[in-house]
Amino acid sequence: MKGTVFSVALNHRSQLDAWDQAFRAAPYQTPPKTPVWFIKPRNTYLANGGSIPFPAGEPCKVAQRWQ
Repeated sequence: MKGTVFSVALNHRSQLDAWDQAFRAAPYQTPPKTPVWFIKPRNTYLANGGSIPFPAGEPCKVAQRWQ
């Protein structure tokens, strides 16, 4: 894949509902009223199964593993 990926977040009611509590906390205080556009420049994504480069010896924590 080449170029920049343009995506839409929170375009499904279930996504907005899942994040509702976080959006009502600081710094947001209220959920967004429309879907949110975001971009992923080429240097921020990998092909399926790709390895994430990480400096040897640095601690690493996995926040969430996608199935």
